[in-house]
Amino acid sequence: MTAKYDLERDLLPIMEGKVALPNAKPIDDDDVVSILHYRDMHPGRALLPNGHTEWSARYFLDYGKGGQLYGTGIVAWSAWRDGANRVSGYKFAICEHEPKADAGANPSRGWNPAHCAKCGLDMTVDSGD
Repeated sequence: MTAKYDLERDLLPIMEGKVALPNAKPIDDDDVVSILHYRDMHPGRALLPNGHTEWSARYFLDYGKGGQLYGTGIVAWSAWRDGANRVSGYKFAICEHEPKADAGANPSRGWNPAHCAKCGLDMTVDSGD
């Protein structure tokens, strides 16, 4: 079981287009445009589920408590389509996380210790932070 995801080991091969986007799901064009304004961006390539490569992809990675990588994110790019420059993208996830509450959880006080039931990732949420 993986306890945490590493940028170089786990995400860089995806961001370099060497590995197809795992568990890829297309997202609406409007959703892609909104993320371009508020998340850190990592340039790269995207190997799409259909085998096509987008060479000027931008990755927006999800981070959890303490800045740990979740192994999930959004990849977006712009391309000429339907007579205009359009933005497209996918959500992707190395693991489609299933949070499982840990012993001692106290949601009424904002304390939600949890781990992913599939990969073991610490998914603790402390609303007091």
